[in-house]
Amino acid sequence: MYYLWVNYILFGALVMNSQKFLIPDGIEYYTGDEALLFQNLKTSVLKIFNKYKYKFVVTPVIDSVNNLNNLNGDNLKNYTISLSDRKELAIRADITPQISRLDYQSYKKNKSNKFCYMGDIYRESKSSFDRNNPFQVGAEYFGHVTDDIDINLLKMCYEIITLSKSKRIIIELNDSFFVNTYLSSLKLNGFEKRYLMDLIKMKSVDELAKYYKSKKLSSRKLNELYDLLKLDGSVNMIRKIEEFSKKYNYKSEQCIKSLKSIIRKIKSLNNTEIIIDLCSLNSMDYETSFNYTFYVDKLRKPIAFGGRYESYVLKDGTMRHATGFSVDLKDVVTVHEK
Repeated sequence: MYYLWVNYILFGALVMNSQKFLIPDGIEYYTGDEALLFQNLKTSVLKIFNKYKYKFVVTPVIDSVNNLNNLNGDNLKNYTISLSDRKELAIRADITPQISRLDYQSYKKNKSNKFCYMGDIYRESKSSFDRNNPFQVGAEYFGHVTDDIDINLLKMCYEIITLSKSKRIIIELNDSFFVNTYLSSLKLNGFEKRYLMDLIKMKSVDELAKYYKSKKLSSRKLNELYDLLKLDGSVNMIRKIEEFSKKYNYKSEQCIKSLKSIIRKIKSLNNTEIIIDLCSLNSMDYETSFNYTFYVDKLRKPIAFGGRYESYVLKDGTMRHATGFSVDLKDVVTVHEK
């Protein structure tokens, strides 16, 4: 009996010790060759940033809640985790808001700014394909945004992704103008708008039909949404986008002109396929117009996001315009090793 009791205690101690050293879900350690690869990739990314003449900055993992949630959109607040003993501080879920703050501090001196960055972020992921602790690298431009600036950022993002050695890269282009124009015509409250955006993101025709019936929304508006959902395919989709805009009176001339210009200047990138999806909605909902998503053939999720957004309100009441992208460098490591 004594022997069994001692063994029970020893087994319990072993279990407790093994639990003490468990790595939490969604968190990764790098050692050996993998750690060296990760470090070398960071060095390569810095060289790419320097090539495009973006100013490298370092921001803290823990910051004030206000600094971490200063962009338009609600999703970022859902990802940000406050500290239990100091509620005014939080762990960043995205570095972009901190870069926006740096631009705000220097706005009087610099009418335009070009920042780049890298660092750990933390966000609770609901998807089994996502990690909780990405290593975010990215670049942001603040000021008068043009197609050429977006093209340069897109090419910079592409160069970082090529570090993964992927032989096939898909660039999905979008412009939030179309979905935003549609949603504004429905006069929904904030909760209804977010719920409908989730249904649009899933492209669930049956669920959309049920929702429109429950809200007594017109069949004409549902058919308009069905037509919008069909604007998904190759770059030849531009012609159908023009037809859709004319049919439903969307003032989209400038959006279409920009899409054509950007496609023309990036179509020569090696090992790439360019597609268009006007109902592809980013998880971070602060993008306001042109945006893009990168995919590679060895990863079951996007490897990078980018696009235009409104950073903050200037003293004259206008918005500070910005554009940028972010990549999880740990995804680059994953693809590189496959």
